[in-house]
Amino acid sequence: MTILETAILFKGISLSETYFYSSEDVLNQKDRNVLTEAVIALAKSAFDDKIQNFSIGEHKILIKLKDLKILKATDEENEQKDHLQLIEPQKNPPLVIYCIVEKDTNQKQVNMCMDDAIIQFLNRFSVYDITTKDASKFKKFNKRLKIIFQELALKTEDRFKSIL
Repeated sequence: MTILETAILFKGISLSETYFYSSEDVLNQKDRNVLTEAVIALAKSAFDDKIQNFSIGEHKILIKLKDLKILKATDEENEQKDHLQLIEPQKNPPLVIYCIVEKDTNQKQVNMCMDDAIIQFLNRFSVYDITTKDASKFKKFNKRLKIIFQELALKTEDRFKSIL
């Protein structure tokens, strides 16, 4: 029962990520991001649903989506902030958090940590920060991800080593 890595993505770009063990044997980082976005798009277009997980070999990729409420000026050329409208959430790309875990990992526990991570991320960063996708703004959150998922990060053999 181990989590290998977790990341928060927006439009296929990794905003924050933490590695507990190497997951390069599952997929490299670029392929993981592209595959995750493609599977989400497939689930949406083919089934009009949100995907929650999929398996690759001995691993499972768990996914959670969070719709963002984005305000946009009603007149593109008018830069006044008093003419704002809410863009429909279904037209916005969602904020995505994924975790690569071993297949025997308790999915309920991981989902609780993922929910906590998304809540903390959205409390810390504005929608504007997220949509600009400036990865340097989010680097400090990598430590927070490590703290949130630390209980799930140890492999069984590592747990025994820490006891002895």
